[in-house]
Amino acid sequence: MIVDVPCVFIDARGRVLLWYLPGTINNMIRDDMYAATVGMGDLLKKSVTAGKAGPWRTDHLSFHEGANERLTPGCINLSPCWFQQGHEVLGHAAPKFSPEVSATLKGDHGTQLVISMNLSAILASAALRVMHPALYFAGVDTLLKLGRWARDSGLEDMCDRILHWASVFNVASIMCNRRSPPHRDPKCRPEAFDIMTSISVYHPTVMNIQNFSIKLRYDSCVMVAFSCRLAVHGMHVESGDRIVWAWFMRDSVHNFVATPRPDFARYDCFLEGIVRCHS
Repeated sequence: MIVDVPCVFIDARGRVLLWYLPGTINNMIRDDMYAATVGMGDLLKKSVTAGKAGPWRTDHLSFHEGANERLTPGCINLSPCWFQQGHEVLGHAAPKFSPEVSATLKGDHGTQLVISMNLSAILASAALRVMHPALYFAGVDTLLKLGRWARDSGLEDMCDRILHWASVFNVASIMCNRRSPPHRDPKCRPEAFDIMTSISVYHPTVMNIQNFSIKLRYDSCVMVAFSCRLAVHGMHVESGDRIVWAWFMRDSVHNFVATPRPDFARYDCFLEGIVRCHS
């Protein structure tokens, strides 16, 4: 069975595993995401690798050409403050390196790029406030601490990017016309939610979450939230144009500023919050 109505999946312990919200993105945010993605064309083009061994996420064979010439296939990560590849430390060991602004946000274009993402950033953050309040406030606390650290360290570019960054998540991944084989992300927290939003024009497709035995109709304007550390997920799109913006948090960044790790979201706590709002 393919799920195509809004729903929440929980396990036997009452822990929330997944939120599925089709039709969440309105026309204004959809158009804003499209325009911002078009503006990222040069960065997306440079992200694609060919002729050498590398991660599948940016390998040229992982992308297909679309029908819209304004859209550029590719996959980039944007963050106002994170650890560069190879500098990340998992767990609570003292890092040998300090976080930096992602390469995609360095330079004169960085601030405007962050601003162009603000509507989608606010939507994802508001959704997380409902889905996982403890994680939402952990994200807020982390960004406030990072802002103070950047200010005290004299990192003006980082201060500027954090100031304009409207999301409680500390990383956004922008994907355009990318094939997504079944995978998971070991760098994300098992207790956390990553939020994925998809727009543009493509044939109806299905997100298959293999180890949960869940299949979701993955149409344009959908929002899906789950832990990419736990869920083995993938989808197959070979034609049309598909833009995905994925918002997530890096454990290493939270550890850097000693933000406590929230527990799993629980459905009974969600229901209690609804009761309080109506009492």
